Amino acid sequence: MSSVKSEHRTVPLSLLLKREVASEKIEKPEVVYGQANHSKKGEDFTLLKTECQRVLGDDITTYHVFGLFDGHNGSAAAIYTKENLLNNVLGAIPPNLNRDEWIATLPRALVAGFVKTDKDFQEKAQTSGTTVTFVIIEGWIATVASVGDSRCILESADGKIHHLSADHRLESNEEERARITACGAEVGRLNTGGGTQIGPLRCWPGGLCLSRSIGDMDVGEFIVPVPYVKQVKLSSCGGRLIISSDGVWDALSAESTLQCSRGMQPDAAASQIVKEAVGVKGLKDDTTCIVVDLQAPEKSPLAPPKKQGISAFKSMFRRKSPESPLSVEKDYNEPDEVEELVEEGSAMLSERFNTQYPICNLFKLFMCVVCQVEMKPGEGVSIHVGRSNARNLRPWDGPFLCSSCQEKKEAMEGIRASGPSRPSRYRNSGNEFPG
Repeated sequence: MSSVKSEHRTVPLSLLLKREVASEKIEKPEVVYGQANHSKKGEDFTLLKTECQRVLGDDITTYHVFGLFDGHNGSAAAIYTKENLLNNVLGAIPPNLNRDEWIATLPRALVAGFVKTDKDFQEKAQTSGTTVTFVIIEGWIATVASVGDSRCILESADGKIHHLSADHRLESNEEERARITACGAEVGRLNTGGGTQIGPLRCWPGGLCLSRSIGDMDVGEFIVPVPYVKQVKLSSCGGRLIISSDGVWDALSAESTLQCSRGMQPDAAASQIVKEAVGVKGLKDDTTCIVVDLQAPEKSPLAPPKKQGISAFKSMFRRKSPESPLSVEKDYNEPDEVEELVEEGSAMLSERFNTQYPICNLFKLFMCVVCQVEMKPGEGVSIHVGRSNARNLRPWDGPFLCSSCQEKKEAMEGIRASGPSRPSRYRNSGNEFPG
C-alpha cells in the first residue's frame, strides 16, 4: 500500500533530536492510559506495558508499549501475537544503539517482528488470524505499526486529528485490491446463487475482507503481515492517542470519538467511547478501546515549566463546542505541531528493508533480517533478488533472508504458490472456482 498523504513534511529524526539537545533536553512526557471492552466473541486482546527499561550506556531509558489484537476465526492468533510480537520486534534491533539509532531502527524492526510472528504462528498450523495495532512511545516520539482494520488516531494539543494507522479493508483500499489480484487471488463479494452478491468485498479463496493480518494461513500468503508504519514526534504540549478495534470505528468517526470523551481521564474516556459505540450499533462485535495521554510534566528539574504549553494540553481535554477551536498562545516556546518522521506502507519486503536504511551497517551482514537466524557466507539470499535493479547490487548488498524466509517472501509476492487448495466463494451456487 502506498503512503497516505500527510499535511506535514517529513522531518529528519537527527534534526529533531539535535533540537532537543539544544533546548536543554525536553523532558519526557507523563504517560497515563486507560482501556475498556465490551466482549461479544472474546477475540479482542490488549497489551499494556509502561516503563519498559533499556540500558543506554551508563544510563537507563524507558519506553511504553500498547497493542490491540482483534482476532477472527478464533482467538489463537491474537493471543500468540500478544505474547510474542514485542519480543520479536526487540530481537530485530541491534544491541548497543544510542537513542536516535534505536528510534530510527524501530520501523524496520517492526516489519521484521510482524513477519516473524506471522511465520512462527503459521508453523503451528492454526487457521485463526488477527489485526494488530502496535504503538511504541519513546519520549515524545510515537511509532505505530498496523495491519487490518483496527486504528490509532492522535489528537494534538491544537485540536488537529492525525491518523497513525492505515485501513486494510478491501472494500475501501483500491491499491490493496490491485496488489492481491496481481498475486493471483480474486476479490469479490459472497455469491449466494443466481448471481446475487452480498456483503463487503473479500479475498478469494478464503473469504477474508482484510488484505493484511497476522495468521490466516487458510486464506493465502497474499494476505500479508507487513505493517503500515508511521512515526511522529509530538510537541511538548502533549496529545491523546485512541487505539480501538473496528467495533468502535464501525460506529463512530474519529471526530465523534474524541468529542464524546473530551474532559475525561483516560480510563473514563475509554469506557465512554465503548459505551457510545455500542449504543449506536449494539454489541455486534468485540468493542475495545485504549486511550493514552502524553502529558507535559507539571514541574521540570531541568528548566522552568512551559506554562502556556501545559495550559494548551490541559485545555485540549476540556469540553469545547465544534465551532470554537482550541486557542493556543502564540508565544510559547515550542511549536505545537506533530512532526512526521516516517511513513511507510509498501507490502514489499524489498522496499521496507532497503540498502539505504539509515543504520543498515549496524545490522549483522549474514543474519536473516526477519527471523534473526545466523547464516554462513553464501547461504543467505539478498532481499533484492528479483527486483529490476538487482543486477547492480554487489554480493554483500543485504539485507539477507534465510531460505525459509525467502520462500515466504516469494509466496507473499505471488511468485511461489502457498497453502492447500480451498473452496471458493462460488461453492453455494455449485459453480467451480474459475481458473
